[in-house]
Amino acid sequence: MLNGWQLKSVIAALASLFCALIGGWDVLAQALVLLIALDVAGGLAQAFYERKLNSSIMRRGLLRKSGYFAAIALAVLVDRALFQSAPAFRTLVLSYLCVNEALSVLEHLAAIGVPLPRQLKHALERARKELDSPHEPDDRPA
Repeated sequence: MLNGWQLKSVIAALASLFCALIGGWDVLAQALVLLIALDVAGGLAQAFYERKLNSSIMRRGLLRKSGYFAAIALAVLVDRALFQSAPAFRTLVLSYLCVNEALSVLEHLAAIGVPLPRQLKHALERARKELDSPHEPDDRPA
């Protein structure tokens, strides 16, 4: 079995590998990890509140959330190949996932009866629509 320093070394190596794969540990990556944790906790709270705890639903959700990091790693590879490491696609993917997770957290809070300002949800929905829709230059001839 691993003793204290060996276990810490393995954990540090895995954390370093994870950070390298997702392109670093910046504010967007930290926000996504926090939002995922809040979403999982909110989902558990909502399921408990509604008496609908289901391990297979949670397993699917966790698998989907682990897929987020595969998408981020792919975006990092595309950025490295096309933009010499400028984080264009990574930033887009992380922003989109953060908005979706924030909306999910708000939905969980609303489901358990937490009063929330309507404008907050509308602002996040507008951000999601903006990230979903392709932008066209405004100066194109009609």
